[in-house]
Amino acid sequence: MLYILTWVAIISGGLLILLMLLSLIGGLELDIEVGSTDVESDAGGIGLIKGLLTFLSIGSWVMKVTLATSSNPIMSLFIGLISGIVAFFLLNYLFKLLLKNESNVNWHMDDALFQIGEVYLKIPAKDGSGIITLDINGTPRELKAKSVKNKEIPTGAKIMVVSTEGEYALVETHNNSITI
Repeated sequence: MLYILTWVAIISGGLLILLMLLSLIGGLELDIEVGSTDVESDAGGIGLIKGLLTFLSIGSWVMKVTLATSSNPIMSLFIGLISGIVAFFLLNYLFKLLLKNESNVNWHMDDALFQIGEVYLKIPAKDGSGIITLDINGTPRELKAKSVKNKEIPTGAKIMVVSTEGEYALVETHNNSITI
């Protein structure tokens, strides 16, 4: 029994390490995702295959150690199952922590609609554009902007994007912002 547990732990641990290295270093994701559970790999989770390998590897190592030190196989099985489950959730938490600063760099101009931002370079009243800054998908962006009401909007004024036109955001002052 100890011999089988040793080989299960070695093979599953080796495959787990290989998959982790491929996904962390090379960005290669060879995992299966299950619906919208907490183990989704695109949410920073470890995925189904890595979770199963973690459970098997840690659970079998702990079961092997407890079998070698104790004569009660039921207690060893129970401790092995609990340790495999704990290892799975711990690794899932660590992956989420590691990948929490990952950001989506893909965005579209329509993502700026109805966002509140600030004027970086003043927006002239007519026939010209300024630059605004606002957060799109959690990332600060600078966009070319034109005034909707043909009024000059000074630097530092709060604005809201009400429409888009090509590469320009059409803005108006937001609530109590001052316009000149």
